[in-house]
Amino acid sequence: MTAHTLGVEIACDGPDEARDCPESAAVARRFGSLTAVQVRADSRADGWTRRRRGSRHVDLCPACKTAP
Repeated sequence: MTAHTLGVEIACDGPDEARDCPESAAVARRFGSLTAVQVRADSRADGWTRRRRGSRHVDLCPACKTAP
């Protein structure tokens, strides 16, 4: 038996450090996207953003990037 990588899942980090994403959003899977770079490119096409929060980067879905 051989194990194969299925891909990468990118999930929303929530509107701020104290709250989780209310939609539990994750980037929709696409057939040809297997690496984190490819999946993040897909997420940008779907309206997601990647911002720096403190010392790390976070991924934000369209709902959380506009949350107060």
